[in-house]
Amino acid sequence: MAYSRAMRIVPVPDPTHVELFHPAGRAPILVVCDHAGKLVPGGLDRLGISEEALARHIGWDIGAADVTKHLALLLDAPAILNHVSRLVIDANRRPGTPTSIPEISDGCIVPGNQGLDLEAVLDRVVRYFLPYHRAIARRIGRFRCAGIVPVLIAVHSFTPRLNGEDRPWQIGVLWRGDRRLAGPVLEALRARGDLVVGDNQPYSGLREFGFTVEFHAQRPRLPHVMLEIRQDEIDTPEKARRLAGIVHAALQGPLADPDLYRPFEGDNLDQPGGLISWRHALRPPPTN
Repeated sequence: MAYSRAMRIVPVPDPTHVELFHPAGRAPILVVCDHAGKLVPGGLDRLGISEEALARHIGWDIGAADVTKHLALLLDAPAILNHVSRLVIDANRRPGTPTSIPEISDGCIVPGNQGLDLEAVLDRVVRYFLPYHRAIARRIGRFRCAGIVPVLIAVHSFTPRLNGEDRPWQIGVLWRGDRRLAGPVLEALRARGDLVVGDNQPYSGLREFGFTVEFHAQRPRLPHVMLEIRQDEIDTPEKARRLAGIVHAALQGPLADPDLYRPFEGDNLDQPGGLISWRHALRPPPTN
């Protein structure tokens, strides 16, 4: 099926899966949570998997929403959260790539994602991917129109064990190129002495940062950091509140530096081919 502009569907005017939290926050900061919920919208029949499977780490980032909201309040910053399950479409993957709408995730076959044609993929992109990223872009745009270079903080969580291997890090700080925020946060977290802190662990920003930070922060050179928190550290509201307090304390020093709120002058997109748009990925390859 060929890609065409005619296939684009007008997004729903009020996407309920996108949450703007603490919109009156006064700090020049935006906190985002790509995998805040495990919602599978009606009509997708829970993608053919069980509620138990959907509640696992494959369906969402356990505890990340609670941390995001607590952190937003502590920072007095707005936050944007995406509540559609990452199995419907992953908000942190470029559409058209294999992990955007996974057919299998950590050994779980997802029947509702098998063999989707381009029209079905585009429907999910427009309904469940674009509204979240438009909300982020518009909020950043409000800052920029006011002459502010905002900070973007992305909150994720990861499973304690994957592919048979334990993951000892309690919190990871991801970065590539721009370490203005990531570097001091790493130092502050390690200085506590009571946490196992990952430097680009359990995932490395040097290899792949994911769509959200690359598109909204690295491309326009905004100051940013991505945090990965082990799920057993934040799987209750009390634990999430505690970790948010720890992260807030680590952020306070660098966020108080006025020099942070400037575009990065170095290279933070050091990857083959640079960053391309999701529209490129959806175009089928030439047939000759």
